[in-house]
Amino acid sequence: MLEGFQIVGHRGFRSQYPENTLVSFKAAMDWGVDAIEFDVHPTRDRQLVITHDHTVERCSNGTGYVHDFTFDEIRKLDFGGWKDPKFAGTQIPTFEETLDCILSKDPNFYILIELKEDDDECTRQVFDICQKYSLFSHSLILSFHPRQLQLLREWKPDIFLQGFPYRYLNNPPRKLYGTVFNKICIWTKEATNAEIADFHEMGVTVDICPVDDEEQFNKALTLDCDSITTNNPDVIWPLLKKHGLR
Repeated sequence: MLEGFQIVGHRGFRSQYPENTLVSFKAAMDWGVDAIEFDVHPTRDRQLVITHDHTVERCSNGTGYVHDFTFDEIRKLDFGGWKDPKFAGTQIPTFEETLDCILSKDPNFYILIELKEDDDECTRQVFDICQKYSLFSHSLILSFHPRQLQLLREWKPDIFLQGFPYRYLNNPPRKLYGTVFNKICIWTKEATNAEIADFHEMGVTVDICPVDDEEQFNKALTLDCDSITTNNPDVIWPLLKKHGLR
């Protein structure tokens, strides 16, 4: 593992809190993560909200596609009670509410924004809000949709973008590494130093995900990765301290 590697809280503190909610982001920061990753979708009336799935069933008491709800409709759903009754009534946050929540605790905190839909207008909205918040110096945008990252590269040539290995993408264009992608994410179970070295040679940094338990952490110790993404900061933090990494 490279010195100075970053710890990313996946959807906040996902294992103990309702993912992609303000309470989850605050808890992850309290546990000392270096960065937080979250997911952006547009509603039918083009409001940007934070949730992972294309549908709301898994993480709320509603049914249907995120992009079929108006903001007022999706805001009425409970995005916390599914995790634990004590979180009942938790609302889905907007993109700007999420930024305000995180940056009010640390104005320079590192943020990873995942574009979940292949939607040019949504990408433009995210880009404009990042400009409004002067976020580009301490953030990256990632997606499984390379075309959206290509658009961002055209709009801002020095933007920091994260993609994935070609095998994780559907019909990707060639020449993405080092031109469109500055960083990629590899699943922990298949990460090897040989592949990581190939990416480093192309000037691409590497995250591995997930790193949630001691077995996965011990594998991460053997890899020259630049960051690890975890759902369990409460498990990973003591292991970092045990190995003198924090």
